[in-house]
Amino acid sequence: MKDFYEQFYAVVATSPVHAEFCERVFGRNLSQHGFSDMAQLEALLHVTGLGPGMQALDLGCGSGMVAEYLSDCTGAHITGLDYIDLAIQQAQARTAAKADHLQFFTADLNALDLPPRTYDVILSIDTLYFSADLTGTIGQLVQALRPGGQMAIFYAHGREPWVPLDEFQADTLAPDRTPLGAALCANGLAFQALDFTAEEYRLARLRQEVLAELRPRFEAEGLMFIYDNRSGDAQGIRQAIEDGLHRRYLYHVRLSD
Repeated sequence: MKDFYEQFYAVVATSPVHAEFCERVFGRNLSQHGFSDMAQLEALLHVTGLGPGMQALDLGCGSGMVAEYLSDCTGAHITGLDYIDLAIQQAQARTAAKADHLQFFTADLNALDLPPRTYDVILSIDTLYFSADLTGTIGQLVQALRPGGQMAIFYAHGREPWVPLDEFQADTLAPDRTPLGAALCANGLAFQALDFTAEEYRLARLRQEVLAELRPRFEAEGLMFIYDNRSGDAQGIRQAIEDGLHRRYLYHVRLSD
């Protein structure tokens, strides 16, 4: 997977077809690889109340364009972490003039060393799937939050295409039974889970439509590895939702003061 992301960030910053794909599917080109459009980013801002003077952490920030957008919108100071060196280098170079409120560092989700009681908000947009120990990771994030701090996490869970229908545990679709929900509960955290499954389905269908139209341009730019990845994701999500075996949630956690 790391090889894929290294190839991805090596090309998307200068790819016209990927920029158009992001604009048409997500509403803005922020070099997205995840599954959140601009409306979902607005939901993050709404539930957290992110604003001036707040310290936020963006886990799995990629090349930092989402973090930069959120910081520009709110005036918050955002620190971005990602394990792809090239993505962090791109983020640092692009935002050098904004270093007073944007910082980016290379870090591995499975080897975090976060300063305690530092952040008002921790954001995670489709990144916690890469944690080898979700319960432990959530515990580390809690320690990095200030009293009254928040976590806002977009997380999807469902049957993967290679898992037989009769082997997928459908009871894990409830928000408190997904791997993330179980990890939050294991850490004694209360949370609100907003269901974005309908939006996930709409975007999966839209991705398929836009990809089909742009396929010749992906091929012309030599980016079929991105086309195949995004097409496979969209098809797998769409089929799982149609089978009733996929959910997408925005988890919101607020610590006590």
